[in-house]
Amino acid sequence: MLRVMSDTENFLFAKWPVEVHRRAFRRSVGIYLKPQKPIKVVAGKTTSTKVIIDFLLVKKDWIEKSFQKFDELSLQFPTKKIIALESFPFMGANRTLKVVITLQKKSFVSLTDDSLLLHIPRNEWSADSIWQEHPLALEHIRHFYKREAKKEILKRVDFWSEKMNLKPSLVKFREQRTRWGSCTSKGVINLNWRLIVFAPEVIDYVIVHELAHLAHMDHSNRFWFLVETHHANFKECMKILKDQYRTGDFLNTADR
Repeated sequence: MLRVMSDTENFLFAKWPVEVHRRAFRRSVGIYLKPQKPIKVVAGKTTSTKVIIDFLLVKKDWIEKSFQKFDELSLQFPTKKIIALESFPFMGANRTLKVVITLQKKSFVSLTDDSLLLHIPRNEWSADSIWQEHPLALEHIRHFYKREAKKEILKRVDFWSEKMNLKPSLVKFREQRTRWGSCTSKGVINLNWRLIVFAPEVIDYVIVHELAHLAHMDHSNRFWFLVETHHANFKECMKILKDQYRTGDFLNTADR
C-alpha cells in the first residue's frame, strides 16, 4: 500500500523500497538506482500506481542485476573510514593514514613516502584521537588530494604537451564520478582531479588522450595512432579506468 510522506510516495516492490517522485507535466516514467538507496521512480502527477508497478515489473530483472552489481562493487571497493591505519590510494600506491598532533590551529593532511598524515591541532587532541574516527577530516583529505592533483597533474601536462608539441589553451580541473577528461573545440582541456588516486602511467594516458584531441577532435584511426605513438600501454590503462572507476569514491561528500 502506498503511503504519502511530504511529496514522496513510498512502497515496497518485491524486496526493495521505492520512492515515487511526482513531476508536473511529466509524461514518461523514469527509474534511477543507487547503491543502498531506495529505487527512485519519477512519474507524472496523474500517473497511476498500477502503471508504475507494471513499469517496475518489466524492469525487475534489470533491477535485480543492478543491485547485485552494486553489492559486488561494495565488496571490491568497501567504504573507507577516516581512522588510523585505514589505507587510501594516492598515485597508484596505498598510503596508511596516521593521526598526529600539530601545533597549528587547523587540521591538515600531508604526505610521506608510505603514509598520509592527518594533523590534529593540540587543542582538539585527546587520548583517543589516534584511534577514533575523524569523519569531519574528509574536507582536509579532499583539499590535500585536490591540491596535489593540480600540482602533479599539471607537471605531466607540461611534459606531454612539450613532447607531443600540442599545447592546450587552458587546463581546468573538474570533479566527476566517471569522466576523467575532455577537450573542447577551443583547445581547453578538462581533467578530473580524482585521477590522482591512479598510478602515473594511467594519469599520463588520460593526458595524452586529451592532448591528442587537439590534433584530432574525434576517435578516428589517426587519433588512436597518435595516442599509441606516445603511450603504448593505453589499452591497459583504459581497462584500469573502466574496472576501477570507483577507486576514488572515498572522496565523495554526498555518501557521508
